[in-house]
Amino acid sequence: MQRPTVIFDLGNVLVSVDFMRACKRLEAAGGTPAAVIREAIASGADKLAFDTGRLSPKEFAARFCAAIGARLPYAEFAEIWCDVFAEQREVTGLLDRIAAKADLMLLSNTDPLHLEYMRNHYDFLAKFGRMLLSYEVGYAKPARQIFERALGLAAPGTRMIYFDDVPELVSAARACGLPAEQFVDGAKLRSDLERFGVL
Repeated sequence: MQRPTVIFDLGNVLVSVDFMRACKRLEAAGGTPAAVIREAIASGADKLAFDTGRLSPKEFAARFCAAIGARLPYAEFAEIWCDVFAEQREVTGLLDRIAAKADLMLLSNTDPLHLEYMRNHYDFLAKFGRMLLSYEVGYAKPARQIFERALGLAAPGTRMIYFDDVPELVSAARACGLPAEQFVDGAKLRSDLERFGVL
């Protein structure tokens, strides 16, 4: 019998993400106000280019620092850029139980600096047999191509479920034929996983 596949988003599901912490540090380093820096992260073309592999870490750091008026050595920028995460143990603590009954896949809009940081700081990433990372595949959610790639990684007929905290990305996944649920908190996640039959 084919094992089902459970797919997780990374940011604000497996780890919390607090970009304002980094933005305040960048402001203190001589950049523009933290709120303006946060908006540059949220809507900037450079961030999307970084997330889809079109800018290297050093290229992104140089462009981003220039855009916000901060003068920082690359290593210092990289450390600040990654100072945004905290493991959500109510979620990561379920991974071993899920993995006993299902294959685990990671599907994330992320960049190489963040992924390297998380590999070095969090053991839970090793539990994922497959990772679909935007900067490696060249597409970022909500692009159809990244969801279609996820569907294509599983054998035909595999039962799948995807968890994302962003409602629009849940809708985009469903529109591509990937069953998805919004991650709200640990209690809802456990309920969804029980209904799916892997807890």
